[in-house]
Amino acid sequence: MKVLNSEEMSLADIKTIQELGIPSLVLMENASLAVARVIKQKFPEGSKVLVLVGKGNNGGDGLACARHLKLWGYRVDVFLVFGEVKGDALLQLNLLQALGVEPLKELPPLENYHLVVDAIFGTGFQPPVKPPAEAIIKTLERTKVPILSVDIPSGLSADSGKLYTPSVKANITVTFQFPKICHLLHPASKQCGELYVAHIGIPEVFVEDVRREVILRVEPPKREPDIHKGKAGHVLLVGGSVGKTGAIIMSAKAATRAGAGLVSVGVPQNLNPIFEVALTEEMSIPLPGEDFLSYRAWETILKEQDRFSVLGIGMGMGRTEEGQRLVLKLLEVWEKPILLDADALNNLADSKRLEVLRERGSPTILTPHVGEFERLSGLPKEDIIHNLMDRALEFAVNNQCYVVLKSSRTAIGTPDGSCFLSTRGTPAMAKGGVGDVLSGILSALVGRGFEVEYALKLGVFIHGLAGEIAEREKHTESVRALDLVEYLPNAYRSLEAGDYGLPFNYLY
Repeated sequence: MKVLNSEEMSLADIKTIQELGIPSLVLMENASLAVARVIKQKFPEGSKVLVLVGKGNNGGDGLACARHLKLWGYRVDVFLVFGEVKGDALLQLNLLQALGVEPLKELPPLENYHLVVDAIFGTGFQPPVKPPAEAIIKTLERTKVPILSVDIPSGLSADSGKLYTPSVKANITVTFQFPKICHLLHPASKQCGELYVAHIGIPEVFVEDVRREVILRVEPPKREPDIHKGKAGHVLLVGGSVGKTGAIIMSAKAATRAGAGLVSVGVPQNLNPIFEVALTEEMSIPLPGEDFLSYRAWETILKEQDRFSVLGIGMGMGRTEEGQRLVLKLLEVWEKPILLDADALNNLADSKRLEVLRERGSPTILTPHVGEFERLSGLPKEDIIHNLMDRALEFAVNNQCYVVLKSSRTAIGTPDGSCFLSTRGTPAMAKGGVGDVLSGILSALVGRGFEVEYALKLGVFIHGLAGEIAEREKHTESVRALDLVEYLPNAYRSLEAGDYGLPFNYLY
């Protein structure tokens, strides 16, 4: 499903009204009815509801919702935050007054109500909040009365995950047709509570140029009946250094569990005995280097290129001058898909040679967390977190690579200018090694020969699902990176059964 910003949503509204000929009042009626139905689902008839009304279309949605609730037997009050409304909202106010509901002169005590409906600002609003709305939103921040926000919690921007203050912290948010960026990116999304996306009659064709999507489902992979281990991909993972052998071990185990036919690890030669003991199903290749990989390792790796279907590099590699040169050389000479994680990314950032990404002829996949992406892009961390999707997309296009940008959500940017957001996962996954596991999964799926975009979406999705299952089976505080490897089979089963939840409720 597409994820929109304020300008894109406004354009979709305009096209629906002008090109399709659906009156704006019909869209408002559909939107308000969706909000009223959610309230009816959550609060019994006779509940006392206060609707806080802005002066634009968001306020009009609130007034129309108040009319529906009044007709359904709810006790409804409305308060005009700016003392007036205009356009379609004024018509909605007149209809409500015809039913005997007059706007309150003053803001009443919120504790007198079972629910407050926040219809102050919609997706067209850009912070900061100014008087008189500022004082009212600060009052809403303090109340314990449940709040339902219409479209977005007032005070937020639809365009980013930034948490603005003051802003409403809603228990429920009902948005229209498509989720907006603020609904899905932290920390703003934490203000939205339970999210509903309501269909109100805007055709998908009017947003076909939007390149942001949230991943709701992924088709499970299929194995042909005549497949053998050679056809299932041979993954080469290169990394490891003194004190950091565990990273590539976890990555290798994840690659095997994710479905790779064969997995080999290339490691500093003096550390190879560790891997011979730690790995049973995976093979090891001693590479030049003592404690850290030598630049000369590229020669051995290149000689073996025909054996492998993908190269994943960086897990536990360490940041060294030799490492920088090795990463750059492999980007130049490796002719198959290559995935860079962890210290391969740091070494690339230290080299300041991003142009090598654009010069490659085969798919290049970068899997940075926010800190690594900060070093690669030069952008501030907060900007990256608040604009996760757009920053991943921009970097991918500018450098002609795939970017799997990891934060509390994961955004996949593609070189052709698409971006896919995964909301799967859990805070239990905030542990060392979880990223190494993801790199192993992604390397395995790319190595299987799947189309890269599909492989990345599938890998990120099952990685998050495995974390969710591990949390249920273990405990939020006790999930380890290797637990994700253990529960990958369960994640695949869940993918096939489709028994996982969605990030929001969809109302037709």
